[in-house]
Amino acid sequence: MNIRPRLRAIADLVPHSQNIADIGTDHGYLPLYLLQWGRIPNAIAADVSAGSLKKASALIEQNNMSHVIETRLGNGLSVLSAGEVDTIVIAGMGGVLISEILQQGEKVARSASTLILQPMIGQEELRRWLIQNQYRIQDEDLVKESNRIYEIIVAVPDEEVKEYENEIYYEIGLSWITKKHPLLREWLEKKIRGLKDLIKGLEKGQIDVVAARLREAQEKLRQYEEVDSCHIK
Repeated sequence: MNIRPRLRAIADLVPHSQNIADIGTDHGYLPLYLLQWGRIPNAIAADVSAGSLKKASALIEQNNMSHVIETRLGNGLSVLSAGEVDTIVIAGMGGVLISEILQQGEKVARSASTLILQPMIGQEELRRWLIQNQYRIQDEDLVKESNRIYEIIVAVPDEEVKEYENEIYYEIGLSWITKKHPLLREWLEKKIRGLKDLIKGLEKGQIDVVAARLREAQEKLRQYEEVDSCHIK
């Protein structure tokens, strides 16, 4: 089956021959794709929405995969037991919500060897939460779909992980820089344009809180432009 670029990029990061749980599976496209391509032996497709899970179940049955994909209705990681799967995928949600799901299901999350997370918003907050809660960001990816660039984070439990010395790396994936990701410049240019527009608006304000926000935005813009000029050729 064919899937959209965002889901394909997530699938490419799933380790071979591991059992996965797709939390918030929606239609179940990701586990179906992984099984049809022989990437995993079996999967758990879970969703809090009975309607979404019914659609996933129908698609799974239609593709004769009911014997290797189990559907479960429930909230977050409550549908799993500790050690039941090697890889947990949580995609298409806000970064704060993803961190709450991991916090509430901490025992299950830490029993997995790999977390593959795709936050729609709140990427900075999710990176910060991961590192502050002893998860190392092992890899990150960018993928473009319908003129939007999505961020994907691969995290693993690591009690020795250290916080970033430079705050900007909670916003800019450090691995994007080291591997010179082909979408990084486009991603940066969009962020820089947004910050410049914000600064223009803030410069019209006079109150202290606006001035503080302006200084913060100007410093962030400086760091984005520094990454753009120094690390991307």
